[in-house]
Amino acid sequence: MASGTSIRESVKEMRRLKNEPLLLLAIVAIILFVGFFVVYPVVRVITFPSAQDYAQLFGKARWFKAVKNSLYLTLISTLSCTAVAFLFAYVIARLDVPCKGLFRFVTLLPIVSPPFIVALSYILLFGVQGIVTKGLLGLQVDIYGRLGLWIVQTVTFFPYAYSVIYGVIRSISTNLEYAAYNMGATRWQVFRDVFFPLCRPGIAGGALIAAINVLTDFGNPMMIGGDLALLPTEAYMQISGWYDMKTASVLAVALLVPAMAIFLVNRFWVGKRSYVTITGKEISLNPFPVPKWVKWGLFSLTMFISLFILLVYGTLCYGAFTKAWGYDWSFTLENIQYVFLKGRQIWNSIRYGFLSSLGAAFLAMVLAYIVQKKQVGLNKALDFLAILPGAIPGMFLGIGFVMAFNGKPLELTGTSTIMVLALLFWNIPTCYSAATAGLQQIGNSVEDAALNLGANSFRSFKDVIIPLLKAPFLSGFVLSFLRSVTCLSVVIFLYAPSTTVGTISVMVLVQSGQWGEAAAFTMILIAIAFSVLRLAQYVLGKQGIKLEL
Repeated sequence: MASGTSIRESVKEMRRLKNEPLLLLAIVAIILFVGFFVVYPVVRVITFPSAQDYAQLFGKARWFKAVKNSLYLTLISTLSCTAVAFLFAYVIARLDVPCKGLFRFVTLLPIVSPPFIVALSYILLFGVQGIVTKGLLGLQVDIYGRLGLWIVQTVTFFPYAYSVIYGVIRSISTNLEYAAYNMGATRWQVFRDVFFPLCRPGIAGGALIAAINVLTDFGNPMMIGGDLALLPTEAYMQISGWYDMKTASVLAVALLVPAMAIFLVNRFWVGKRSYVTITGKEISLNPFPVPKWVKWGLFSLTMFISLFILLVYGTLCYGAFTKAWGYDWSFTLENIQYVFLKGRQIWNSIRYGFLSSLGAAFLAMVLAYIVQKKQVGLNKALDFLAILPGAIPGMFLGIGFVMAFNGKPLELTGTSTIMVLALLFWNIPTCYSAATAGLQQIGNSVEDAALNLGANSFRSFKDVIIPLLKAPFLSGFVLSFLRSVTCLSVVIFLYAPSTTVGTISVMVLVQSGQWGEAAAFTMILIAIAFSVLRLAQYVLGKQGIKLEL
């Protein structure tokens, strides 16, 4: 009986597609497009090494050490990222303390900055010529290695966990806690047995998002990792130093496996579980006050971390106007002038970010529309294709593009096209999530009315759905643009002299010891990202929509 129903539904779906050739054409085009530019590069990287090459991963001590180091750093950095994120989320959402606007601003800074900025500032503060270590304390400290990288990654990636944890904490009704207090529970018992269990989905989701960012981080290990063997940096050295694509592919696959496992757990376990505590309409009371020593203790810890992060970014700003860091602290505009002389690289960052984000936002909107609103028999497969790039580390995708499009049937190496396409597909999951959230708020009756009046899927999509998805489209576009302008790992293998972007320039400047120019370049990238973000928030705010990262 069930199989008969399934067959009838399949026949109905096939007839629907036959009657709507544009819908069928869109589905085929999306499958071919994503398959060729995502699945094909992944398969090329995985199948390029032989079984003997893969055996080297465990046979060579350095490669095996790189695997262990990567997993260990992922573990400890994820724990610290999650702890700091929970602290900020709890203080902002639940405590009656001042400076919440400052705390929110601090959680935003690392998101709109290139991911290796904290490492650069950390070197300027605590390196051999550091303003704290040498300038104030007269010390020469080796900050490179595991400890420095752990601190830098915690500061860089805790905002990603914070955004998830804060959303869950804000949605928890305080009425449950008041009920527990009324039954005689102590504050600690309420926190342990009521509040914290309800936070678990946010903590788990935030930890997994932080973990995948830490695991696939390339910029920070390159700058401050020293001689610490990690999978991303080892893969980069194999290509840039010896052009050993087989070994680089093996290391990239070793990075892909845990990254995909973390992503899929977050997507299909944490993302699908329901933790609804309140149904219907109710009035939520103000959070139950905590003891003063707890409140101000947590506030002080949050303020200390915030001031450290502000110091990191303040140092970067100071360095941008310093003649020679560590030697000549006099004010200069030469670093800023140097950046403007490299205007082509800034323009490349803006241009590639704009084109890739626009393409990703549009393709994701079409994909989300088909998956959410059309029963075509391929919905789960299309949904998987849409989220697949999110499970692929940026470096892995970059290596895949190098191997897949370095010759026939499509040679793109060294062109602007390969830069745009790589960033476009890397950003599809971000835009797809925004479009899906927007579509889920649009009732089926809205489109059904258009279809009943004789419109086909293309007409209803163009005239009904697109106008209603302006806000999700813009949100996805802005987030993708911020990611593209500050991205390093995806483009590190793809750029040519004529297609160099700002993040590549910063890395080269740091490696050559040109701290002032690197700081100035970074400040310009942050200014661009902030300008676009504020403009989008202003435009959406006019429509009564709040853009949150």
